[in-house]
Amino acid sequence: MIILVGESASGKSTIEKILVDKYGYKKTVSYTTRPLRDGEINGRDYHFISKDEYMEKFNSDFFIETGAYRGWFYGSTKEQYTKNTICVLTPHGLRQIKKALKNQEELDTHIFYIKVPRRDRLVKILQRGDDIDESIRRNQCDVGQYDGIEDEVDYIIKNDNYEKSPEIIADEIINYIKEGNF
Repeated sequence: MIILVGESASGKSTIEKILVDKYGYKKTVSYTTRPLRDGEINGRDYHFISKDEYMEKFNSDFFIETGAYRGWFYGSTKEQYTKNTICVLTPHGLRQIKKALKNQEELDTHIFYIKVPRRDRLVKILQRGDDIDESIRRNQCDVGQYDGIEDEVDYIIKNDNYEKSPEIIADEIINYIKEGNF
């Protein structure tokens, strides 16, 4: 299992997509109460459920990892995490998963932190035309959340100025796993 952690605009989702498309990993699909966005497909991008459904599942210990963002709730189930799974997590989600799966050695979990300097990420966000207010808010949410994360992961992939493409990083991840370079 591969877990990717990194701040907003570090390339996590693009790397995840490459690992799914090129290497056959299966993406985890979280549950959320947020509305479906244009282009998203229920069951592929997220399992979109009502807040009442979420609370019912939450109260019955359906989820092993949960979080909230802008009043929307998110969660994933233990069944989603298998040996051939890839997921993108926040530090909070990573800690929940590590605790819940601590006796699951058969998953062969590899945790990567995609480290891109804040300035580079802000420039990237502006270049790709993201909503500026939302981008600033997301970037501010990252501040402090990733403190100490380097001590909680197996490997840190530094990508100053986006010198490495997402394809190169995905290939590096596979090579690290194959060679056991941890």
